[in-house]
Amino acid sequence: MLMCFYELRDEVKQLLEMKGTPVKELSDTKWLCDLAFMVDITKYLSKLNVKLQGPNQLLSSLLSNVKSFETKLQLWKGQLERSNTVHFPALQGQKPSTTYEYAGECAKLIEAFSERFRDVKSKQQELNIFATPYNVEPADVPDDLQYEIIQLQSDDELKARYNNLSLLEFYRRYVSAEDFPILKSQALKYASVFGKTYCCEQSFSKLTQTKCRLRSRLTDANLENQLRVASSTVPPNITRLTKEKQLQPSH
Repeated sequence: MLMCFYELRDEVKQLLEMKGTPVKELSDTKWLCDLAFMVDITKYLSKLNVKLQGPNQLLSSLLSNVKSFETKLQLWKGQLERSNTVHFPALQGQKPSTTYEYAGECAKLIEAFSERFRDVKSKQQELNIFATPYNVEPADVPDDLQYEIIQLQSDDELKARYNNLSLLEFYRRYVSAEDFPILKSQALKYASVFGKTYCCEQSFSKLTQTKCRLRSRLTDANLENQLRVASSTVPPNITRLTKEKQLQPSH
C-alpha cells in the first residue's frame, strides 16, 4: 500500500489540488525523501516478515534469515553514510543531498534487532550443533557431546545421508537415541521450537471467517471443534468417519 501511494504521489497531489485541499508535504523535497526511504526499508522488512512465516521452519533457519538481514543493515548503514543509495531505488530517485540521517535509521534498526533476538542468539552454539553437526569442532562443543560428535563426523555413511535428506528427516531416521542419546535429545529440543506468530494470525483469520454475523448462534463448543479441524494439518479420514455413523434412510 505504501509503495502504491508513493508511485501515485503525483496523481494524488493533482487530485487534492483539484479538490481545493492541497497537501504541502507532497511538494516538500525533504518529506518526499523520507517517504522514499520508508518505502524502501518497509519493502525489505516485509520480505523478511514473509521469510519468517510458514510451516515447518526450524529455529536455526529463522535465525539465519534474521542474521542475514542484520548484515544487510550494516551494509546499508555504511553505504548511506557515504551517500550511496544503490540498494534504495525509491530514495535514489529523489536524489537527496545527504543520506546520513537514513544511516542513523539503519543503526536504530540494528540496535532493535540485536535487543529483540538477544535470547535466541545466546543459544547460537547449540543451534549450530543441531543444524550443522558436521561443521562444528568437537573441542568447541560441550564435554558430554564431544564423543557423539566425533562418532557422527567419522561415519561417512551418515554424512552422505545428512547431505541428501532434510535435517528433521536425518535426525528422525539415522540419529538414534541408542547411539547418540544426548545429540538426539538436543535435536528434539530445538526441532520443537518454531515460529508461531503466523499460526496465531491464521487461527484468528479462520475464526473471523467461521464466526461471522450469519452464524451468530454458533456455540463456543462447536466453534472450538470447527477451528480445530480448520487449523489441523492431519487430513480427515472420511471413509472411517462415515462407517462409524448410522445411516438415516428416508421414509
